[in-house]
Amino acid sequence: MSPRDDAAPPAQLPPDVDGFTGRVAELALLDAVPSGVVVVSGPPGAGKTALVVHWAHRAAGRFPDGQLHVDLHGFDGAARPRDPAEAVRLLLDALGTDPHRIPADPDARLALYRSLTAGRRMLLVLDNARDSEQVRPLVPAGAGMRTVVTSRRRLTTLVAGLGAQPLEVDVLPPPAAVELVRRRLGPHRAGPDEAGPDEAGPDVLAEIAEACGRLPLALTLAAARARLTGTPLATLAAELRRPAGRLEALDDGGGGGLRTVFSWSYERLGPPAARLFRLLGLAAGPDITPAAAAALAGRPAPETRRRLRELVDAGLLAERGDGRYAMPGLIHTYAGELARRQESTGDRRAALTRLTDHYTHTAYHADLVLNPARAPIPLPLAEPADGARPAPLDDLKAALAWLRGERETLLAALRQAKDEDLDAQAWQLSWALDTFLHEQGRWDDEGAAWAVALEAAAALGDGPALAYAYSFLAVADGRRQRFETAREHLHRALGLVRAAGDQAGEGECLFILSYLCWLQGDQDEALARARESLALFRLVDDPMWAGKAALATGWYLAQSGEPRAALPHYRESLRLQQRAGDQPNEAVTRDSLGWLQLQLGDLDDAVRHLREGLRIARRLGSPALEAQLLGHLGDVHEALGDPGTATARRRRAYAILAELGHPQAAELRRKLAGAPPATGGADDPDPAAELGRRVRDHRLRRGLSQEDLAARTGLSVRTVRYLESGRAGRPRPETLRLLGDAFGLEGDERERWHAEASRDRGPAR
Repeated sequence: MSPRDDAAPPAQLPPDVDGFTGRVAELALLDAVPSGVVVVSGPPGAGKTALVVHWAHRAAGRFPDGQLHVDLHGFDGAARPRDPAEAVRLLLDALGTDPHRIPADPDARLALYRSLTAGRRMLLVLDNARDSEQVRPLVPAGAGMRTVVTSRRRLTTLVAGLGAQPLEVDVLPPPAAVELVRRRLGPHRAGPDEAGPDEAGPDVLAEIAEACGRLPLALTLAAARARLTGTPLATLAAELRRPAGRLEALDDGGGGGLRTVFSWSYERLGPPAARLFRLLGLAAGPDITPAAAAALAGRPAPETRRRLRELVDAGLLAERGDGRYAMPGLIHTYAGELARRQESTGDRRAALTRLTDHYTHTAYHADLVLNPARAPIPLPLAEPADGARPAPLDDLKAALAWLRGERETLLAALRQAKDEDLDAQAWQLSWALDTFLHEQGRWDDEGAAWAVALEAAAALGDGPALAYAYSFLAVADGRRQRFETAREHLHRALGLVRAAGDQAGEGECLFILSYLCWLQGDQDEALARARESLALFRLVDDPMWAGKAALATGWYLAQSGEPRAALPHYRESLRLQQRAGDQPNEAVTRDSLGWLQLQLGDLDDAVRHLREGLRIARRLGSPALEAQLLGHLGDVHEALGDPGTATARRRRAYAILAELGHPQAAELRRKLAGAPPATGGADDPDPAAELGRRVRDHRLRRGLSQEDLAARTGLSVRTVRYLESGRAGRPRPETLRLLGDAFGLEGDERERWHAEASRDRGPAR
């Protein structure tokens, strides 16, 4: 039963794609696979068929016996999925088999198909497959046969069972997406006053590409609309900027728009997976973890993982290597539309409340691990909603990993909480993120978070929460050199607490004002405000806050070159913290006392305080504080003439900090490498004077005036002069980093400068 003698080699490939661009890596992979099966999968609209057809035309010469193509209609609203027996009949026809000689029995028909393809060098494209079962009977066995399958699903069974090569197709990279729009627009002129794509600025094309999620089908539809209707590119970009109008702008009016294409996958989901898909359309942020998705759905984690895998298999969700799941932007918009249409208002709010509570409670507990010395949250958390399931974070490494992985999502969730009138959670989540955002140097994010908290507190009508938000918005502004607005915010906070007769609140505002003055380089005013804060906390008999204010007062004195005057304040702080049972701050104070005693030459007392602080830090499970105490113990042991113990302490501290990815690890590595240690002993140069000399030398070597340096860094001229005078004590870390960047430091010199910046972060916040 051979093909007819006059049958030409089949050439069934659809026309090549006009304007195809990008996909260099994917094309290379298709070229590199010599035979067998390749499964090309990806979300709807990602251009899987376009990629395979374009490659097949390029590679057609490698398959002299012909190229076969069958549309399996796996995801197609106009036709049912093609039965494999029907597909085999089509393939036999394409191979030129006499219709009268094709067996009626499906198994015999399949055997004939395999016999006819054995020994041939042919390409078979099986397009739009629904599942592995639809594809498996159609895969020929010949060594010269090459089969390429496209599907929204990964077809894992085919990959595992036949050893198929998987190739996942995602959205286009930004340059390729812009180029695809440009090519599809062709010579289109968007309007009488607008340039065409060749002359249009890259910004408008990039904006269109991003609004389309860089999804090839969406890009093609957008370009087609501009060409067919004459819509100006700027107008199209503006329409696509509005999430609510995005899918309408990409509707072709003939049943081939994105909604229709997406629906072919959605309608094949089981009810639980379809519900999860809809709810995921409500969640803000670039991605989601299985734990957060379980909270959103209010379902057990194992069940949610199964539903997530079903969505991935359907091409509606992408699983990333770090275990997180991401939904392409336009699919997310479609899912959100379905949720608003099919889920009740109460169900939508309940889902978002569970998700927000999951994030808020987990972030709150992460902050307790990160900053155990922090004062209690002024707006206490309620019990999480049923099903929220906050993640347990038992140590600093886990807390940091979670916060780093969730940062973008948490900031989006914070904004969404306020928009959904979940005001208490919005305020609490802002509070919970403050330590992390500060320690990571993400001050713009910190400021944005407190701005949302300010709105939330105003909506709640909670005066103390409003004053607190103003205070910490002032801190965030101060870190970004916005001192005028920082003081405005802080004076509003002071006005609120004074009007309420809240002396403790006034003390907190003055404590923060002292920190703001220190940020601005005004040591004298910082000290004065800290003393006022301490007096108020003594008056209201608040031992915990009085302990923090006493420590701050001593710290400013020490930074001003008066270590002996600082000592009584440090000791008072220790007594107050012991009275309050505030062990985290007691450990911080003992560290400060140990360091101060080292400067004063009282080494035995320094060792005593540092060892007791170390014992507390270990009991609390605070590795960063433990490492800081160990490092200072290393400095004291070096001053005692015991280099072996000093090295052992520093090695342990370095191991802890290196594991945490902490910036202070660089300073300890320098000491362990044998660089001259800066112990601050009596024979060492005064650190403030030494810093002033270094700043002045760097400035003069670069030919800069003090005014030039102020302009480069954003610091005031007064602050630059104060630094160079040698009277500034240790400046804030942000100032040191700004100076390092302004001087263009590189290599080891830059590392040492930034390590110095990370050593002191001001008094305990």
